Amino acid sequence: MTLDPADDGSPRALSKKTSGQIEAKGRFVMGTTQRSAPTVAVAVDGSGQGLGALRFAIDEARARGTGVRMVHVLDRDDTGQIMDPYMTEACVAAPDVEFDWRFGRGPLADELVAAAGAGDLLVLGQTTPWSPERPGVSAVITEVAAHTAAALVVVPADWRARHHHRIVVGVKSCANAGGLLARAFAEASARGAALEIVHACDTADRAAVARVDARRGDRHRSEGRTLDALVRDWSDVFPGVAVETSFTHGQPARVLIDAATDADLLMIARHQRHLARLGPTPRAVLGASDIPVEVVPLTGAPTPAPLVLTRSGTILKN
Repeated sequence: MTLDPADDGSPRALSKKTSGQIEAKGRFVMGTTQRSAPTVAVAVDGSGQGLGALRFAIDEARARGTGVRMVHVLDRDDTGQIMDPYMTEACVAAPDVEFDWRFGRGPLADELVAAAGAGDLLVLGQTTPWSPERPGVSAVITEVAAHTAAALVVVPADWRARHHHRIVVGVKSCANAGGLLARAFAEASARGAALEIVHACDTADRAAVARVDARRGDRHRSEGRTLDALVRDWSDVFPGVAVETSFTHGQPARVLIDAATDADLLMIARHQRHLARLGPTPRAVLGASDIPVEVVPLTGAPTPAPLVLTRSGTILKN
C-alpha cells in the first residue's frame, strides 16, 4: 500500500495540507502537530537506511501505547521524497499506531536532539554500512548520543524483530549503575525478557583490574559486591524478571557485542561527565553492533531501588 498519488510524500505536498494530516489507504494518518506527552521519535530521510529504525519505533510505540513522531530535517530547497515505499508500507501496516511529523531546517544533530524531549525515546538508523573489518558510526549519531536528554536507540538499517526475549546491559561503573539498571529492569519487565548484566573489565586498565579480581566471575572485590547488591535490590522491585550477572575480562566493547549476539537489545550508559562527547566504549559498540543499541543518559544523581513492602507492610529493602 502506498500514499495517495496526490500526496507524494515531499515537504511541498505536506505543507499544502493545512489540516496537518495526510490520509492514505487503510488507517495511515500523519499529522504535523507536536505531542506534549512522551512519544517515540524516529529520524526519516527518505534514503531507505532508516527502515529498520522505523520498524523498531513502531514496535516500541505499540508496546508503550503511544505514537510515533517522524522527524525530517530539510536540506536547502528540499523538495524530494522523505518516505520511500517500504517505509510507507511499514506505517500503513500499523493501523493501531498514530503518526505525526516534525520538520526542522538546521544542523542535523541539533534538530534531532530538539525533536525528542527528556521523556521520549529517540530512534536513529545506523547509516554506516557495518562490517567486522570496518566498523564505524556516523558523526551525527555520536553527536546526538552525546547531547540528547532522551534515551537513544541506534538500529541497523535491515533490522527486523527477532524476539529472543533477552536484553544485555553493559555496566562500567557500579557506583553510577542505578539509573541504567532502573531502565533495564523496567524494559525487561515490559518486554517479558530476561536480563544479562555484564561488567566488563579491560585488562589493559590496571585500575579497573584492581576493582575486580583477576579470576573470572569473582565477586569478592568491592565492585562485584556493589553490583550484586544493586541487582538484588532491583530484582526485588521486578521479581518477574530473570536476571544473570557476569564479570568478564576483555576489551569492553567486544565483550558486550559478543554477549549480545542473540539478544533483542543491548543497553549501555552515557555518563554525565561525557555530556560534551561520547566515550570510546559507547562509540565502539554503536559502530560494531548488528542489533539495536540503547544509550541511556545518566544524570549523575544516585538512583536507588524503591522500597519494597510485603503484604503485612514489612519493608524488605531500606
